[in-house]
Amino acid sequence: MERVLAATGGRLVSGNRGVNFRLITTDSRAVNPGDLFLALSGETYHGADFAGQAVAAGAAGLILSSPPSSPATVPVILVPDTLRALGDLAGYHRRRMADLSVLAITGSSGKTTVKEMTAAILTPGRKILATRGNLNNLIGVPLTLLGLETGHTIAVIEMGMNQPGEITRLTEIADPDLACINNVQSAHLAGLGSIEGVARAKGELFQGVRPDACLVVNLDDSLVKRLGVACPQRRITFGRHRRAEVRATRLFSHGPDGISFTLGINGEHRRIRMGCIGTHNVNNALAAAALAFGAGATPDEIIRGLAAFVPYDKRLQVVRGIGGLRLINDTYNANPASMLAALKTLAEVRRERRALVILGDMLELGEASQEAHRVLGETVAHLGFDGLFSCGAFAREMAKAARGGGLAVVKACGDKDEAVAAVRTMLRENFLAPGDWVLVKGSRGLKMETIINQLKEPGLV
Repeated sequence: MERVLAATGGRLVSGNRGVNFRLITTDSRAVNPGDLFLALSGETYHGADFAGQAVAAGAAGLILSSPPSSPATVPVILVPDTLRALGDLAGYHRRRMADLSVLAITGSSGKTTVKEMTAAILTPGRKILATRGNLNNLIGVPLTLLGLETGHTIAVIEMGMNQPGEITRLTEIADPDLACINNVQSAHLAGLGSIEGVARAKGELFQGVRPDACLVVNLDDSLVKRLGVACPQRRITFGRHRRAEVRATRLFSHGPDGISFTLGINGEHRRIRMGCIGTHNVNNALAAAALAFGAGATPDEIIRGLAAFVPYDKRLQVVRGIGGLRLINDTYNANPASMLAALKTLAEVRRERRALVILGDMLELGEASQEAHRVLGETVAHLGFDGLFSCGAFAREMAKAARGGGLAVVKACGDKDEAVAAVRTMLRENFLAPGDWVLVKGSRGLKMETIINQLKEPGLV
């Protein structure tokens, strides 16, 4: 109790100060006896409405932003802002871990991949904590940090945002020892206005870390490089740039069988082969290698970890499809840069096979939306794919641009089921054959993975 009050600055309005709590939870459905229930609120819910349900499930205390509607049978702590209190609790807990190194990662794309690659390198021989899935926001990061236990020596934390100030707050909570901005690209423009706005928002990570922290800087990205140069902290640089401390040379794509390159770290050079597709993943691997090196990993550990890395869910996963198709599931999210990377990856792996793309809208681009989808359609045509099925509010914009670029097989679909039906028709008519490729990608809000689920080989999980 005393630590909770100290961390949050909250006021105990009822109950016994001597109570201890097991865990902190924000989900009344997940409460176990002895937990402290912290009532968050959102646009469509008010967490305090579930306080009674939490107590019935065994909650030993409540953190609320207003007094309960009826007398509580457990201690109640009042705070002005429960979301703020959640972050304060996580930051307090993180700072109690004296031997912990926190590695923080942000960027417009590739954050989760870099996080997973870094974890793959550092896990053997260490007790580490890493962000689960994409719990990278003002709720997810604190909940992740509250999972720190005795023995954890490294926490790999992914940080996302769509508004200015969010990375500042996440940095305040996590207090990183190493901070990496993977890239700055056109994403979340609706909330940030421009690519310069994105850079300022991502740059909050470098601006917010301690003077003795280390910055992990992508020399291949001019905006990230500028952000790093503006800060006085020690730096580890990565990229294909000749001056990068962690560098890749002699890149080679093995098509559907992965990529290989020579990794240079601290004067040592090793040849490495990875099972993931897409040469853009080389830059993700370099970011992970630089973070891991800064955290004490040896070149041998880095090589072994990257070689063993398996692509994360919905990120350029190759899946067996009906009729022998090879599906690329890249449905987690989308912005102009990640769309281009996925399309270039398909161009790398297709070899002599037919290649079809099914693309959904890129969300949160604001006034740039129409132009971005027009360019996307033109790019599909320019790269010489065999067809485009588009879905979403900008489906017609994409389709029109692709036709204008000379692509013959184009369809603006009314919904995702129409795209699935069109692929099945192509198989029946032998336009598509076993071994051909279908890339599916779009922003999270469109849930494009439902197309993958309908097209994958029956029986696959």
